[in-house]
Amino acid sequence: MSTNDQPQKRPRRRGLRALIWTIGAVVVVVGLYFVADAIVRQVAQNEVSSQIQQQLPPDVTAKDLTVTIHGFSVIGQFLTGRFDRVDLDAAHVEVQGAPLTARIVAYDVPTDFSKPVGRIDGDLVIGQDAVNQLVDLPDATSVRLGDDTVGLNGTGKIVGIEVAYTASVTPTLKNGDTVVLTPHNVSVKAGGGTLDVTRFAKDLLPDSIPICVAEYLPKGVNVTDLTVRKGSASVSVRADDFMVDDASLQSKGTCG
Repeated sequence: MSTNDQPQKRPRRRGLRALIWTIGAVVVVVGLYFVADAIVRQVAQNEVSSQIQQQLPPDVTAKDLTVTIHGFSVIGQFLTGRFDRVDLDAAHVEVQGAPLTARIVAYDVPTDFSKPVGRIDGDLVIGQDAVNQLVDLPDATSVRLGDDTVGLNGTGKIVGIEVAYTASVTPTLKNGDTVVLTPHNVSVKAGGGTLDVTRFAKDLLPDSIPICVAEYLPKGVNVTDLTVRKGSASVSVRADDFMVDDASLQSKGTCG
C-alpha cells in the first residue's frame, strides 16, 4: 500500500505548487497594474493642469492648480478616450488682478482637447474687495456684502445738492447671464443730518441695476446660483459641451 501511495502524492504536490505560483504571478501582475495606473494617473493630472494653465486668458492666473482624475482605472479610461470626472481646485485665482477661489468639476472629459467636455460645474468664491474691483457699478458706488444682504454706498445729487447715500439691494439672477440689483431702503446724509428720502430714490439710483456677469465668463458658461455671505459672494456656474481651448477660454459672453 505504501509503495503505491507515494507516486500518487507527487502530482498533487506539484499541482499545488503550480497553483501557488500562478496565484503569486497574478498578484504581482495586478500589483504592477495598479502601480502603473497610479503613475499614469499622476502624469495625466499634471498634463491636464499644464494644458489648462497654458490656455488661460491673459487677464487670468491660477496658482496651485490641483487636478484630480476620478474613476477606477485611468488606463482604462484613457483607452476609451474620455475621463469620467476631473476635479480642478484653485485657491489662488486672479481675474484682472482681483482674487477669488475656484472649484471646477468636469464630467465626460476627452483626452483630446479638440473635443468638447460633456458638462462642467463650477463654484467661485469672490471677496468683497474683488467684487468692488471687478463689477461695473454707478459712479462712486461700492458694495457691502452681508449674510444674504447686499448694501450700496455712494454719492449722488438731489435738487443739485451732492449727498452720500446708503441703500439695501436685492440681487436676482436673470437668464443665467445677468445679476439685477433692486434698490430699496435708501437713505442719505447731507448737511450733517440723516434724511429719509425714500420717495427720491429714483433720483439717486435707477429702479434696477443690471450687471452683466457673462462679460466676466467664457462664452457658453451660465450662472446657476448666487449666494451672498458676510464679506464674500459664491457664484455657481455651468456649461454643457464646452470646448477647453484657447478660443473658448479667451472668449467672453454677452447679455441679451
